[in-house]
Amino acid sequence: MAVPWRRQAAAGRDGAGEKVKLMTKNSLICSLGLAALAIVFTSSKKENEENVYFDEIQALGRESLVSGGELPADSLKGKMLIVRFWASYDPMSRINSYDLLKINDRYSAASFDGGEGLSVVCVSLDTFRSPVLKAIEADGTSDFFNVCDLRGEDSPLARDFDVNRPVNLLVSADGRILARDFGTSVIADALSMLRR
Repeated sequence: MAVPWRRQAAAGRDGAGEKVKLMTKNSLICSLGLAALAIVFTSSKKENEENVYFDEIQALGRESLVSGGELPADSLKGKMLIVRFWASYDPMSRINSYDLLKINDRYSAASFDGGEGLSVVCVSLDTFRSPVLKAIEADGTSDFFNVCDLRGEDSPLARDFDVNRPVNLLVSADGRILARDFGTSVIADALSMLRR
């Protein structure tokens, strides 16, 4: 049983009774938890636009691939997307590469409530080309759409998606961000739930 916390109000000069406010530890934790959730799920940038990223997805289609050529925008239409912001120098990004390969193998041809199939677009936050190429080769992610403009965290794509460090986003075919995860478990769980 939770022990109540007590806060006593100062008694008046005439010695009238004290007001006692009781708040259990559990209700305080619950209140703080709800406030934290409200902060996490409120997007300051896209609050009025309901997290729709149509323009940002189209901007991905205008980017050049690390391997040369342009990102084929038609291959992104109607699909669920994992937009992966990563860096060759970030250990968690490199670990996530393995998990994303497994997720892509499992869901690339699947049908979802938010799109048909899955594509992975990797946006590197690196500022040098050679570490990016080495990491792509070492991690086996050359089948993903790999993009890098060598601007690091100042990349327009990072700003458009309101990203300032490595993160994975699950975006529906209609441009809504369905999940945001620094790892891959939330993305995998969301895909599993949305699979038809």
